[in-house]
Amino acid sequence: MDSNLCEFLDDPARRRVWLLTKALEGAALGEALAVAKEAEAFLTGRAVVLQQRALAHRSIGLQHSHSVH
Repeated sequence: MDSNLCEFLDDPARRRVWLLTKALEGAALGEALAVAKEAEAFLTGRAVVLQQRALAHRSIGLQHSHSVH
């Protein structure tokens, strides 16, 4: 892999600017921001953490809804 690309990917601010710039090439600002955020989450592994948290919250919510009855 190109060392310049590695340095770029390792710099969070530069990476986010690049992701947003690329997303703006094909979408309006609101959608581009959402796409860039999803891409950043994917690249950093945060997407997995967020999915795990959502599943945990859903599970807790289901447990609470069953115990309330």
